[in-house]
Amino acid sequence: MKKKNVTRKELAVAVNEQLGVSQRNAAEIVDTVFATMKNTLVGGESIKLVQFGTLTVRDKSPRRGRNPRTGEAMTITKRKMVSFRSSKRLRERLNNNK
Repeated sequence: MKKKNVTRKELAVAVNEQLGVSQRNAAEIVDTVFATMKNTLVGGESIKLVQFGTLTVRDKSPRRGRNPRTGEAMTITKRKMVSFRSSKRLRERLNNNK
């Protein structure tokens, strides 16, 4: 069974149904939340969502790697990445609903 991804539109529909706002306003709410999250992460700050988890920006050091297509050794440059750590409650719910 293939797992399905939740789309931005589906999130807007959920906001529409839960809050009773128009589809357009619900889409704007979802877009605003994601834009705020993106700007916060780009600024190097963490985002803590209670009972869900924490998004943090991590620095990755440069390292040696290999081009999978050619097998050639190369250096992977340093970069930043977003890391997610789920909350204890979310982990418990995930592991109890097997």
